[in-house]
Amino acid sequence: MSNEPYRRPRADADEIIKAARRRARAASSRRRSLVGEAGEAPVVDGSLAVQPEAVPVEAPPERKAEPEPVKRARTAPRPAAKPAAEPVELPRPAFVGGVLALVVAGIVGLLLLNTVINEDAYRLQDLRTEAADLDQTEQELQSELNELKSPNNLEVKASQYGMVEPDKVVHLNLSDGSTVEVPWNGE
Repeated sequence: MSNEPYRRPRADADEIIKAARRRARAASSRRRSLVGEAGEAPVVDGSLAVQPEAVPVEAPPERKAEPEPVKRARTAPRPAAKPAAEPVELPRPAFVGGVLALVVAGIVGLLLLNTVINEDAYRLQDLRTEAADLDQTEQELQSELNELKSPNNLEVKASQYGMVEPDKVVHLNLSDGSTVEVPWNGE
């Protein structure tokens, strides 16, 4: 961006004059099209109507005569005025009571819905706590099982039941039914 302040373009005087002349020619052309040629009647109806030229009218010569009786135009008899209809009064207490009942029913419904949602939230919290307790119990049982399966623990239990280590181990070959004796190395 440049540091120069915003400058508004200056209007050229010749261009302004040309534009004004163009507008004047256009208005004159529209006026001629509405009025028409010399023999045509001008438009006298609508929003584009042109006012007809005013022609001065000469006043009639004055004569002193008896005044003529004033003739009044006949008008249709006016219909008799009807009294305004009485305003209809709505039973306001019933309307107000109905609106209040609707509002109260809505509030009670929202409270019941909120209570049900909170009950489910408490139940969900209880189930999550129970699941965490069961996971902890499972981990404790798995740890105890791994301890019981350890070789040292198995050896202690075997000696408690009177089991001893063998001198030799016998392997049976299933394909031909032969046996092979191998000395026990403690493994």
